[in-house]
Amino acid sequence: MFKFNFSNENNKTKEEEILPPNTTWLESKKIEPNEDDDVLKDIFNNCEENSLDCKDVNIKYFSTVDVLNILKTNEDWASSEKLSVLSADQNHSDLQTAVYEGGLKIWECTYDLISYMVDENLNLNNKNVLDLGCGAGLIGLLCLAKGSSCTFQDYNAEILKYITIPNVRLNGEEDYLSKSSFHSGDWESFTDLIGIEKDEDKFDYIFTSETIYNAENYGKLHELFERLLKKDGEMYPYDRFYIISC
Repeated sequence: MFKFNFSNENNKTKEEEILPPNTTWLESKKIEPNEDDDVLKDIFNNCEENSLDCKDVNIKYFSTVDVLNILKTNEDWASSEKLSVLSADQNHSDLQTAVYEGGLKIWECTYDLISYMVDENLNLNNKNVLDLGCGAGLIGLLCLAKGSSCTFQDYNAEILKYITIPNVRLNGEEDYLSKSSFHSGDWESFTDLIGIEKDEDKFDYIFTSETIYNAENYGKLHELFERLLKKDGEMYPYDRFYIISC
């Protein structure tokens, strides 16, 4: 049986120590792209485009700082939605357990995992991929560029709406969108929501980076791998101190 064993009982993480009792996690839901959103138009018109060179593939993505500034300054929109990302910014925090799970930040291990994928020349053509805890979606974008279909999952819906989906549009327009789906919420309810039963419909690859920081979620992640990964599939959980490929 696969088991996470990153720390012993005498070496609890900060997240374990401060986790509130009876934490309520967001239910998973499917997020549909929306072309008529004024905030999205603002993002495409005013956000700086960055790029990441992956040998034969170039990935484009919007500056997350610029996106955050648009969200903060759009008064009509900000007043109509209770945004976890704005709450986290006001509290100068990258993480708020069960509220905001860091999707706005592109974590260092994302670049490390992409480098590994490129160096190993993983066969991604015609593969079904899950980018778990996707944030800006760079890993999934590399997979799409290599011929995969991709499910993008992030805890917060606004990350998918205003960062992930715009980046997918920026790189491939309708071609990439037709091969993508987007889901928000907790891993446990996400696993139940998509409910894949047949092995041939499950994922060939599951990639996730900088998501293994909360011990309460280890069981959910293990269950997700067991239920959603093909029998001959591969999973790549990346952490700043641990690299696992199975």
